[in-house]
Amino acid sequence: MLDADRMAGSDDPASFAPVSLLWTGGWDSSFRLLQLLLLYKRKVVPWYLVDGTRASARNELLAMQRIRERLFQEHPHTRSLLEPLRQHDVAGIAPDPAISAAYATLASERFLGNQYDWLARFCKQRGIERAELTAGYVGGRIHAALRAFVAPFRDGSHESYRVGPEHRGSPQHLVFGAFSFPLFELDKLGTARIAGENGRLDLLDLTCFCHKPRSDGAPCGCCNPCLYAVDEGFGWRIPRRNRIKGMIYRALVRPAKAPAKAIIRRFGAGAGRLPSRAG
Repeated sequence: MLDADRMAGSDDPASFAPVSLLWTGGWDSSFRLLQLLLLYKRKVVPWYLVDGTRASARNELLAMQRIRERLFQEHPHTRSLLEPLRQHDVAGIAPDPAISAAYATLASERFLGNQYDWLARFCKQRGIERAELTAGYVGGRIHAALRAFVAPFRDGSHESYRVGPEHRGSPQHLVFGAFSFPLFELDKLGTARIAGENGRLDLLDLTCFCHKPRSDGAPCGCCNPCLYAVDEGFGWRIPRRNRIKGMIYRALVRPAKAPAKAIIRRFGAGAGRLPSRAG
């Protein structure tokens, strides 16, 4: 784990290049944002990739705006550290057959979201090196995929992890070589513990994760991110009533969805082969 007390203030933050952070308005990337701004006093360039297929994009942008406003109000020095959000449309990222083939290889071994394909292509095409990606915490899929390939390195005022240059040309380096993994030795609950010890839970409570929040903004309890939150020990972020709905959904509805979709696809394919009755 990173020794925050040892590293804080050991160097002059103003002498370091700004940190490029892939910020989504979610817990992990917002936790890292607070570390960079409030602990290390580093300048941050936040990037947000706009994926038109994500129903949660609007909520993520709203969460980032809430966090920014609260930060500026409670910690005025962050106004000079946090640059405006830089957005880029995923649809505008050019193809890269080598990266996509490497991603397909890794995804065939374990489930990886397709965002890692276009994130890697985006960083390469924009010349962004060591963009901070907060998905690699202990217990996650990225940690499992990369733990034999990453090594610690010092990034100015703090330590982080990256895929070592000795793995150049491997699928792991092609897909994840442009990233830095600052939370690689933390687990999800560890971030909550650290945030609580430093009085940052109120800021992190402004983050979003639910794909289908209720009209009052409360997490639904039934979407995949809500179910993952419960599995990770973050069920306290979901109102009790919606947690119960999620338990019922997980036990009764979710197991039937895949078979039902398969049946619908089968009937749909069969209907397409039926002879026409025209005339």
